Amino acid sequence: MSDWLEQPKVELHCHLLGVISPALLRGIQQGGGSILVEPDDLETLHPVSDLASFQRWIDVLKPYQNPTPELMRPILESHVGALIAQHVVYAEIMLSPTMFPLENQALLTAFHRWREWTFEMEKAAIQIEFLVVIPRTLSPEALERDTALCIELKRENLIVGVALVGVESGASIQPFGPSFQRWRDAGLGIEVHAGEHTGTESVWEALEYGFPDRLGHAISAFQDVKLLEQLRSAGIHIEFCPTSNLRTGAVPDIRQHPIGLAKERGLKFSINTDDPGAFDCSMTSEYQRAADNFGFTSEDFRAIFDNSLAARFTPRLRYLHCS
Repeated sequence: MSDWLEQPKVELHCHLLGVISPALLRGIQQGGGSILVEPDDLETLHPVSDLASFQRWIDVLKPYQNPTPELMRPILESHVGALIAQHVVYAEIMLSPTMFPLENQALLTAFHRWREWTFEMEKAAIQIEFLVVIPRTLSPEALERDTALCIELKRENLIVGVALVGVESGASIQPFGPSFQRWRDAGLGIEVHAGEHTGTESVWEALEYGFPDRLGHAISAFQDVKLLEQLRSAGIHIEFCPTSNLRTGAVPDIRQHPIGLAKERGLKFSINTDDPGAFDCSMTSEYQRAADNFGFTSEDFRAIFDNSLAARFTPRLRYLHCS
């Protein structure tokens, strides 16, 4: 057994919706829990093999885009248990505010209950924090509401950051700039998905208007030496998701993934699953890919752990083994 399998790990890029898989839903169903999608409806698409099938996967999961916290609780519990089994000691998970009530006080009450459940699931073995996702398609009215909401959730210590997500259609993210500035001023960590299926302009724009601490994917950034130097000098952390990028066609072959170049050039990055349910991957399998295809060693993985932990969006570590 490779000794790095037992090393502590950090995950910074994973969508709660993306942990759902046919096997997970069957497990909940067999345990007497309620589910919103039949496992067999997902099975024909599992694992996702290209961008089109990923979109179909998301379409099938539409009932889970506005669920209740109670329906998502067993999904989170299963995922947290899997992370602990893989020696993940710190994780940030992206979730949508649409799983909570619309009215602010009811939302805060439900979110506090959600956090209490999460503390119980941690079992003093892992620290879980949350980011609110901000879709690129958000209307100006919804953006204004979510901007204030995220600041309030931060004040209540319920979230640590925000993440701009969604397919990069070519539309400018400039309208999001004022909100990102307000979040920055309020102490929220900022993550922007950029450069996954588009060119370097997506990454440059993320830097100009998003004020990011971290970038998700940033595949195209490796086409521009000047851009890479900008990321290095600004200390921006890259969240790599190798299997996700392979499954959706962001890279045609795993050996063409830029994670190897990032290691050679000394960039700060993490290894993540993105949507482990859709892509049939795990933190363990992602590490195995890095070892098999890019020669990553235990020493490399220790450096990745340190860099990932340093890029977290909260200064507070609840458990000593995370330090």
